[in-house]
Parts: sequence; C-alpha cells; structure tokens
Amino acid sequence: MNCEAAGGAKAPARLCLSALSREIPRTVIRSLSLAVVLLLGRLTSIVAQSPAAVESSAVVVAGSDTLLVAASQAIAQGLPYRASRMLDPVLRDSARRTPEALLLAAMAASRWGGWAEVARLLEGSGWSDARLRGPALLLAARAAVELGRDTVAGTHAREALDALGDPNARAEALVVLGRAEERLGARDSAAAAYSRAADLVPTVGDWLRLRTAAVTADTLRRATLYASTRLAVAKGRVPATEASARERFGDLIGAGTFYLRLGSPATALRLRLAASADTVARNELRHELVAFIGAPAPAAEARAAIGVLDSAFGKLAPEEELVVARAAGPAGIPARAADGFPRAFAAGLGEIPDRFDYAGALFRLGRYTDAAVAYAGVPAREPLGGTAAYQRGRALLRAGQLEEAKQVLRDVARHFSKDTTAATPALWVLADLAADDRNDDEARKLFRQLAHRFPETRFAPGARLQAALIALLRGHAKDAAREFESLAAAPRAGDESIAALYWAGRAWAEARDSARARERWRGVMDRDPASYYAGLSERRLDAATWSPPAVPDSFVPVPDLDSAMVRAALLSRLGLTEEARYEREEIAREADRSVDRLLAAAGAFRSAGFASLGIRLARRAVARGATADARLYRLLYPVVSADALVAESKSQGLEPGLVAALIRQESLFDPAATSGAGARGLMQVMPDVGATVARGRGFTEWDPVLLWQPDVSLAIGTVHLAELVARYREPVRVLAAYNAGISRVDRWAQKNGMDDAEVFAERIAFVETRDYVRIVQRNRDLYRVLYGW
Repeated sequence: MNCEAAGGAKAPARLCLSALSREIPRTVIRSLSLAVVLLLGRLTSIVAQSPAAVESSAVVVAGSDTLLVAASQAIAQGLPYRASRMLDPVLRDSARRTPEALLLAAMAASRWGGWAEVARLLEGSGWSDARLRGPALLLAARAAVELGRDTVAGTHAREALDALGDPNARAEALVVLGRAEERLGARDSAAAAYSRAADLVPTVGDWLRLRTAAVTADTLRRATLYASTRLAVAKGRVPATEASARERFGDLIGAGTFYLRLGSPATALRLRLAASADTVARNELRHELVAFIGAPAPAAEARAAIGVLDSAFGKLAPEEELVVARAAGPAGIPARAADGFPRAFAAGLGEIPDRFDYAGALFRLGRYTDAAVAYAGVPAREPLGGTAAYQRGRALLRAGQLEEAKQVLRDVARHFSKDTTAATPALWVLADLAADDRNDDEARKLFRQLAHRFPETRFAPGARLQAALIALLRGHAKDAAREFESLAAAPRAGDESIAALYWAGRAWAEARDSARARERWRGVMDRDPASYYAGLSERRLDAATWSPPAVPDSFVPVPDLDSAMVRAALLSRLGLTEEARYEREEIAREADRSVDRLLAAAGAFRSAGFASLGIRLARRAVARGATADARLYRLLYPVVSADALVAESKSQGLEPGLVAALIRQESLFDPAATSGAGARGLMQVMPDVGATVARGRGFTEWDPVLLWQPDVSLAIGTVHLAELVARYREPVRVLAAYNAGISRVDRWAQKNGMDDAEVFAERIAFVETRDYVRIVQRNRDLYRVLYGW
C-alpha cells in the first residue's frame, strides 16, 4: 500500500490505517503485536506496512511448511482461532514442532484470549534463537499477567527487556512489568516501569505518566506529573487518577472528596465508611447511604450504594430493606428486590405499589407462578389494579397455565374497560391467542374491538392492520383493501401506515385490480425507498433494488482525529485498554463539531474494527443532515472481518448478505457485544449453543470466551443459522427462529395463512421478533447493493 495521496503528498495516517485494516483487522494491532511483527516479517510499524509485504514475509519466516504459512496469514486476516486449528497437527508432530510453530501457535491463542494455552505452549522452551527469544518472552509475560501470575510475569518481562530492541516492544514489556509490580505491591518499581515506558513512546507518554502518578505516594511528585500532561483527553483523567492514588495510599477522605466531584457519591460514601471506626459516625453514614439509595440516582450508583450497605452492615432493618427493595428493581437487580420486599412486608411495611413492584421482580427472575400470586395481591380497586391483573395474565401464560390466563385476560378486558394500560394489551393478547387457535373470526372481532374502543392508543393501528389482514386471508379482498387504505391515510397510523399501503396493494391484487395494486406499491417505494415494505414492493413490481447514489468512501482530512486514532492503536498494543477507550470516547465527543468530522470519525472507527462506534456516529450524521449517499450507507451498514464472513457463509451454503444483515441487527458488528441473556459476539450465540456446535465441528478445546472472537462467532453462528435454514428454508421463519426460538416459530406456524412468508412476518406474536424479521430482510437487500453480494 502506498501511503501517499495523489501528487505524492503524504496521506493522513487515518487513510493508511483505513486501507491496511481492510486486510489486517484491529486484532493485529492490539497488544502483543511484536510477536506478529517478527513472525510476519519483523514489521516495526504495522500501520506503515503493506498487506503484500505481510504475506510475502510470512512465507519467508514460515519456510517450506505450508501450514505455518496458512496459519500466519489467517492471523493477519483476523482469524486467530482458525490459525490455532491449522497448527494443531503441526504441534502434534515432533518433527514439525519447531520454535517458530510454537510461537506462532501461542500468538494465535493470545489473539482469541486463550492465555492458559499461551502459557502452556511457551512453558519450558529455551528460546535460544535470538530472533524469537524476545517476542516469546514478551508473550509469556503477557500470558502470566493476564492469568494473575504476577511474579512469573515480572521475571519474563525483565528477560524480554534484555532481548528486545524495538522501543515499542520494550514499552510493551515495561507496561506488563508495571502491571505485575503494581499488583505485587511494589509501587515504586511499577512507577519506574511506567515512567521508562513513557520515555520510549512519547506519543502516549501522557497516559503512561498518569499510570506513574497512580502508583506514586508523594503528592508533590504526582502534581509534577500532572503538570507535565499536555494531551487534553489525558488531562481530563487527572482528577480520577488523583482519586485512585489517594485511595491507594490511604487518604480515604481525600479520595472520597474527589470521587464526589467526579459524580460517584456511592464510592465516596464507601470510602468515608472505610475510614470511620467510630460507631456513631458509622451509623450516621448508614443513614446517609439509606437516604442516598432512597433518592433518585443513576442505576450504577444505586447498585454500588446497595452493595456498600449490604456488605458493610449485613442484616438490615425492615425499613431499610424496603428502601433497598424499592431501588433495586430500577437499578437492575431484581433478585435484591425479590429478597427485600418480603422482609419489609413481614414487618407490616410496604404499600400497594410495592406489592406490584415485588411481583414485577419475580416476573423478571422467571418465577412466573410466584409472580402471578403476587400480582393477585394487588386489589382491583387500586389504581394499579387493572395493570396488575393484566400482568397476572401474562405471568400465567409464561407459566403454561393457558386457560386460566385467558380467563384472567377476559376479565381484565371486561372489568377495566377504561384502563387503557390494561384493557388494550389484554385484548391484543386474547386476539393473538385466538389466532393461535386458528379462530380468526374471534381474532378479527377482538382486534376491531380494540381499535374501536381505544383508537388513540399505540395498539390501535396494529390492531387495524391485523384485522384487515385477517379479512384478506378470509377471502374478503375488497373489504380488506378498503380497511388498509383507511389505515394508510390515518393521521395516527405511525409505522403501520407504510405497511397498510403495501398490504392495500396485496388486497387489490387479490381483487384482480392490478392497476391499483401497482400504484400502491409504487407509492411505498416513493415514500420510503429503504424500508422493508419497499423491498417487498420492488419484488412485486420486478423492479431493481433501491440503492443510494454511488460515491467513493473518502473523507475530509482531520489531523487531530488521525493522531488520536494512532494513539488509541498504540495504547491497545501496549495493553492499556482503558486509556485506548478514553481516546475513542474523546474522538466520538469531538466528532459532533461538524457533519464532516462525524463522517470522518465514523470511517476511522470502521477501518480500525470498531464498526459499532462508526454506526453510532453515522446515525448522528444522519440526524445532522448528512447526504444519504453510498458512503453514508456503508458507514451505517458496515462489514467487519469480511473475508471470514464470506468464507464461513459460503462454507455453510448461506448468502453473505443475509449473514451480514443478521449480524448488524444482533450486535452492530461489535465482537465484544453481550446480551442480558448472555449471548455473545458478532452473531450473539449463547454459550450452550456454542459448546454444542463446537463439539460437532471438532474443536479441540472450547471456552465460551471464544464467542467474542469474530472468526469463532462466525464459524459457530453460521452453522447454527444453516441448521435453521435446513429446517425451515424460508428466510422469514429462519430469522424468527434465530431471534425467538424454534418452539415459538412452530407454534406461530399453526395460524392461518402462514404458508405465505409475508403473512408469517406480519402475524408473528412478538413485536421485537416481528420487527427483527423485517429489519434483517431489508438489511440483506442493502448489503447486496452496497457490497455487490
């Protein structure tokens, strides 16, 4: 790659990074990169080396062993676990188990987080080869520090320093040494290591000086270090660093003052409590904690305060339990609410809303039968009575008590007819259950009743759409067309307006009025060309898929943005992941200064492998009026690990565009994404599913951490997706099953008209899954036109 702009001018570093990262994903420029450097041709600066040079030098290092060549190339492409699997037969063959092969295997394992495997591979090797000794020792040091073996890490890091010459690599070793010494309590030695590293890599020296300050006891020395900080984003971290240092060196009150200024009152209270041995003072702080928990606060602060109170005082008084239980639900800890409320209730405390919140906590914990009982304890005459009754019906449904749930929901619709928060969802669920029973006449009656009685609610447009759809399925095409037309023209139709216009076309086509049908579909394409319904209309009209105006992916030069991206990459290489995150957060904040800067930052994040950040910035650019061209859409619909995505998709007989579309909806192309339910990685695979698929694919070892590795997530996720394709064939059902599970799809399939894929998509019971299926299908169309798939 030639990192020069047209006319021979020096191109911005971001452009060099951008071009290179299409071949070498961000994992290659993360920590421990010196091992990559030597094994791929002693690259002294990854951001300045060409992909071609990487490939050719890999061949030179690997010699005649083609598996080593392939493995080194897989690592360069961001496929480290694939490299590990390639190298397995090499390591099993004593004739081929060379030091180069061991180091390559260790480096691959480090890329997917297999630190125990790294340590095992490198243990006991003498590393007499001077070319390999330094990288091997550095890799062993990093593995040891990640595994908490700090003494070993320190030893290996010192040995690596004696064997390494490259300043960046030496700085990397010093950071590992500093981390190990810090955890061993040798703070002066840690400070010395960080300070030496700062001298070696002045680009990120400010960050390393902050690390030095954090382990420096002398306040004047810390002040000197802070005064030498020039980088604005690093200067912004000075108060947090000072708070951490004061806490570390026993000035708990002073640290608490800083944390209070930083907006962390729970931490400040914890430190004040730790500093106080006086019973009276501790009781006062206990009252402060309870008062803080009882007042509105950010969820994270409330969780922290509850944790401090519980750990410091153990058993709480019933009054305190009530305060904690009330805060625990909104703070995201329903288990603590479910424990605290009964203790308060037993003492005669609590009000009706507390009973309701207790039931909600049980529901979130999956204790549906208990939740139904708790909801029944909310009297019908109370303001929350109707909502509690509806939620009781939902809990009974989840508990599998179908007939009792239906009766409860009927009672809600009848007795709480003026309570829209209860009656409208109850009618919707009853209508959907009737459809499940193939009783469409009853379902249509209930949907129409909902829309007629509660026309101003958010449920009304959807109920009108479902009622008209049933009329179409029952053979009343003209009636359905008129109902769809009326909804499409309604001022409060919202998102259902475009759907109604499309289905009006379907209804007119069924009524043999092709002219009106085609007119409605053209109207959909004109009103919202990027929508799911526009895609359906395009296929009905045999029209080309809409695509945004073609423009190249070029962005205005932003020198300070380029510098920040380079710093973030170097910090990641050194293992300073928090500092790298602060740099990226600052880039995102600064991007708001203009639309051009938003687009440039989005492109830089995408190129560096942080596509999810790029998507967020691109969305902000859209809100600021950015031109809706192909450049913008490629930022909104990016691809990470494209080679692996295409390869794994095709190996399973899947369309790459469908896989990319699914990933965008599942994780926004964030390899580290983790759902509340525990699904991980690009394709949001649950660990138990991952383990099952891994066994079937012959993985030699398995660790759920692998699901955060892009190539593993793609390998496992595409197998799972292919299994669903084999079961259902139709993409609508495949996607619904991927989102909601096989059992639900099989249940939904019993409704009338579900042989029609478009009808299936509309009659999915869960709003989340219904939207998911629509969005992923339109994403697929966009990926096809944006990337030529």
